[in-house]
Amino acid sequence: MQYISAQGIIDLLKERNIDEAIGQIKISLNGTEVVIKQNDIIGNALQEWLGQFLRENDIYFRSAQGQTFPDFYLSESDTEALCEMKTYYATRNAAFDVANYFGYVDSLKEKPWRLDSDYLIFAYISDDEGNISIKDMWCKKVWEITGPAQDFALKCQRKKGQIYNIRPANWKENSRGTLKPFSCKEEFIAALYQTHLSESNQTKVSKAWLDSVIVEYEKYSGEDMSNRIMAYVKGINK
Repeated sequence: MQYISAQGIIDLLKERNIDEAIGQIKISLNGTEVVIKQNDIIGNALQEWLGQFLRENDIYFRSAQGQTFPDFYLSESDTEALCEMKTYYATRNAAFDVANYFGYVDSLKEKPWRLDSDYLIFAYISDDEGNISIKDMWCKKVWEITGPAQDFALKCQRKKGQIYNIRPANWKENSRGTLKPFSCKEEFIAALYQTHLSESNQTKVSKAWLDSVIVEYEKYSGEDMSNRIMAYVKGINK
């Protein structure tokens, strides 16, 4: 049994020429087999496939129970080497849910290590015959795939003014947009705080949340982010 990082998984897949592979999703029931051609199942299927790939290559991993974070534990620790897997159709802009906004914000007070989790991102294409191939892969931290929106500190899915999910920024190096991903986790946390403040409209409540995240992250990592976060908060508020 070997232990490798999320980036190590991508490196191994590239060594195995995943970019040249073509696959299909099939279901066989009561003697009838059919190729699945609907794209809405591909993300879950690729996650199941990746788990099997890790087993076959004797790579350690654990899956979380149910729909909880993370998708994979890549070590025996519950606080390190956490990995989320995200997929999207390669010819479109990535629009997957990074996380539910309120669930993520609440979780950071008790699980600050989520800030250091890795995100495995697969861009795929499919055709009318149900053939699937992987066009690109990335391993990113959460602040490297999130960023501001045109009128907001944090890009999120919003419905009738209500925040639902954190949505990805365009993290690709050749992107032409003016809105770039955050540069570090402190800038990301500052944006979470500003969004929290705009939602709660209570400075005391939002500041208490921020203080709690800073304290708990320092307990976990030994790193005090308070000064750097507040520098970004002041920048956002200008």
